[in-house]
Amino acid sequence: MMGVFSNTLINWICVSCISSSLTLIWLQYGRKRTKNCIKVLFYEPIDKRSCNCLYSFDVECLSPNCSSSKTREIILCLQKARKSMDICMFAISNKPIANEIIAAHKRGVLVRIVVCNCILFESKEIQNLKNFGIKLKYQKDFKSSYMHHKFAIVDSTWLIQGSMNWTHQATYGNWESSIITDLQSLVIPFTKGFEKTWEKTILIS
Repeated sequence: MMGVFSNTLINWICVSCISSSLTLIWLQYGRKRTKNCIKVLFYEPIDKRSCNCLYSFDVECLSPNCSSSKTREIILCLQKARKSMDICMFAISNKPIANEIIAAHKRGVLVRIVVCNCILFESKEIQNLKNFGIKLKYQKDFKSSYMHHKFAIVDSTWLIQGSMNWTHQATYGNWESSIITDLQSLVIPFTKGFEKTWEKTILIS
């Protein structure tokens, strides 16, 4: 009888030890996998004497004085898109970013874009997006107010938001800031905000 009790006690101790070990492993490694990502990007006007990206639009530039490294972070986030890409941007004229949007559309991602009917409404990049069949909407009447948002949502998971338009001037010539995050407490309200804006704007024919 005592032998059976001893074996049961030993088995219970072993199971408890294994459970405790698994819990410690999850606390150490599992939490790291679920940790939210937040990237903060600060742009400054580039030094034209040491970098020519203002004219070449080379997002692979490795110059420490260039803003291309920040733009690459935005492009890498857009490359994660597998299902949807919702963009609400006052103006778009940054060629590498526009090309990445087109690439997402070509691989089957549902892309929706809202822009303002501003001076860059007829930009080459906007026309290319339209020509590829990407759904674009715009704010028709902007005499008293502007659709001034600057954010994008990728796969309902990632948010890109900040002060900058996706233009060459903002990328290379301005003091700007953006964040990239998967924090759902931010992604969800921006997703709702996009849907409201999409409903209130007009499809570009």
